[in-house]
Amino acid sequence: MIFQKMLRGLQRWISPLSGVMNHIASVVLFLMMVLTILDVVLRKLASKSILGTVELSEFMLLTVVFFALARTETLDGHVKVDLILGRFSERTQGIVDMGTQFICFILALLMTWSSFTYSETMRLSREVTQDLLLPKFPFIYIVGVGCLILSFTLLMKFCTAALKVFRK
Repeated sequence: MIFQKMLRGLQRWISPLSGVMNHIASVVLFLMMVLTILDVVLRKLASKSILGTVELSEFMLLTVVFFALARTETLDGHVKVDLILGRFSERTQGIVDMGTQFICFILALLMTWSSFTYSETMRLSREVTQDLLLPKFPFIYIVGVGCLILSFTLLMKFCTAALKVFRK
């Protein structure tokens, strides 16, 4: 019962949050595309380039990738190979799914911790980009936030798999 309440609580705020983050990633992807097109057109027509295009594209790509991870996991959009596993019983598949989700949850937590630790190191060292002199640490925080939401999504999927296994 407590397990189900925890699962419902996670689902209540993870799904909308991952959806919002995915929309942000979509907007940033569009802006990255516009920036790249403008840079190429200006380079061809006016022989001028937009200063910091590469830096901005790198940071935008971080946002696109890490803000879309949780939503992709929620929608089961990540690649799965079930060539062999599909031949086993549903219970065995559920147990393997539970193990996989738990291992991925632990790895995502480690990535979250590592990202926040590294971001704090970058904040304290006041490291900036070469062309635009932008501080790097906020963008590493973006990685940490994306990994944190992915962690909760994986925990939610672990709980769902555990409920399926232990109900039967």
